[in-house]
Formats: sequence, C-alpha cells, structure tokens
Amino acid sequence: MIRRLAAGAALSVLLMAPAVRAADAPPVSGVTVTAKAEPEDATVAVDSGNDDHAFLYGSFLRPANKNNYSAVLILPEAGADRNGNAADQEVKPDTYRELAEALAAKGIASVRIDKRGVGQSAKAIAREDDLRFDAYVDDAVTWIRFLQAQPHVGCVAVFGHSESALVAALAAKKVKVCAIIEAAGASRPFAAVLAGQLKIAFDAGRMTKEDYDQAVRILDQLTAGKPVADPPKKLEPLFRKSVQPYLISWLNLNPVDALKTNTPVLILQGSSDVELNSDDPRRLSTSPKNVRVVMVSGADHDLKIRAADSKADQQRPLSPQVASSIQTFLDSLRWP
Repeated sequence: MIRRLAAGAALSVLLMAPAVRAADAPPVSGVTVTAKAEPEDATVAVDSGNDDHAFLYGSFLRPANKNNYSAVLILPEAGADRNGNAADQEVKPDTYRELAEALAAKGIASVRIDKRGVGQSAKAIAREDDLRFDAYVDDAVTWIRFLQAQPHVGCVAVFGHSESALVAALAAKKVKVCAIIEAAGASRPFAAVLAGQLKIAFDAGRMTKEDYDQAVRILDQLTAGKPVADPPKKLEPLFRKSVQPYLISWLNLNPVDALKTNTPVLILQGSSDVELNSDDPRRLSTSPKNVRVVMVSGADHDLKIRAADSKADQQRPLSPQVASSIQTFLDSLRWP
C-alpha cells in the first residue's frame, strides 16, 4: 500500500508498505438488479489477469427503485482503499463511500474499487518490482467493461482522484466512456510534481542539502529511464530498487496530453486544496474539446469541507457540490 508523507500526495505515493489484506470474498462477475427500497451495495470482482488468478475487488452501489441509470467507476488515490481510507489513518475519511452514497441518492450507480495491491485486491500484486503504471490503467479498463456489461446501465463515466485522475484519462483512450471526471488531478508530469515536492520539503527543513541534492540527481536519472543501483539509505523509502520500475513507467506521463480527447471532461478541484493551485485545472482544461471546470468551494485535496475552527484529525463531510456537479454534468450529456 502507498501512504502519505508530510510533503504531500506526490511524495507520499513512493512509500510502499505491505498491502492491507482482507478476507477473500467470493467473486461476483455479474449482478441482477431489482428495485429495492434502499440502495444495494454488492461486493463484485474481476480477474486481475495474474497467473495465480487473483481477483480485483470492488463495491457496486446501485440506486434504489430505479432500473436504468448512469454509472461512475471511482478510482482511488494512491494508498486509499475503495472507501477512501488508508491503514495508518486514525480518522477514516470514507471519501469514496460517501461519494457513492451521494451519487446513489441522485439515481447514479457506482463501482468503487480496491486498486491492485490494496485491500481485498492485495493478492493481485505478487512483487513490487513487477508493478507498472499501465497496470492501473488496464485494471480501470477492465472495470469499465464490467460496468458496461451490467443490465440497466447506460452512460459509464470514469472518476479518478488525485494520482488516479491520470489513470482515468488514459483508460478512456482505450475504451469508450461517456465522460472523464478528474478530481484534484495534477497538470504536470509526475517528475515535475515530485521535483517541486522535494524542493518544498528542503525549504521547510525536512531534508538536508545533501539529501536534497542526492534526491534530485536520482530523480533526474530515473526520469531519463535509468535505474539507480544503490540509492542512499535515507532515500530508500522514495527510491528503493523495487519501486524504481514503477516510477520510470510513470514519471514522464503528461496529464495534459492524456486529456487530448473528444470525450466530455469534468474537472473538479477544491478551492482550499493546498497540494495543487488554480493553474492545474486551467492547464488541464486546454486539452479536451468538451470540458467543464468546477472549483469546489471550501474543499481540500480530499474534496472534504473543513470548517475554520475544525482540527485536522476530525471527521469532515464530503462537499455536497461534488455529487451535484457530477449529476449536472452527466445529465447534460447526450448518450445513446
């Protein structure tokens, strides 16, 4: 599992700990929808494509008393499970569970997933060395096709949060969707994002000059596609050998280029997001032909609302503007 560092989400994705494991549930490759008084949240699974036939798991939440609906695939940020929680968090934000429930209340279905290596999908990664960014993209394509095959589902949109915003855009190049929804997504390649985060950490006194200079040299080498044989011990959490192939596969991917598409795009960013700035949605919005940008008032990087007098470790609600913006956007689309 990948967890956060104080320097921000970009640095955080490089700290990989053993994945959180949950008891295996029997896979459900298809579901039959019946109208019920309450939304139905079912565990579903797809084959991970590994030789050991491990499964990828998710939760399929369908709206109550509705037999035809749009559906959203919810791709979590790095380290978070299908509900939006990481193992080392004392307060569980439940961001994606709250989003799924808010969408269901508006008549929209969703599948929120445990990414490969996280939660119930932990067994889908045998070795960290084997992971590449494209694996997450291919997994998203598999889940999109799963949703498209379900009865009563019409428009299927793919929602990617933070690092998964890029996954959503790249997956939509491989399979047709009715919409791409990028939430708190960076507009620069990860090499530039990480370089900026390293500089912030150095300026804040969280890294020595020696460590910073070494980190920059290693990052430059990895960006050039060259592995580093013996990273310094202090920098192993960021650049250990087993994570370098994954980094090399990711560092140069350009989020702006990924959004050069005719597919309608909704860009969501919290107005209080300190990990991004207003230039990110502006740069991202230059690529799609049909794009809408929504600044979520008072929301942070997790799309949660924090009151001025609240503490960082307190439970906070998901901004209602997120689900309402998605509903308005999907309702505006002409989809067969």
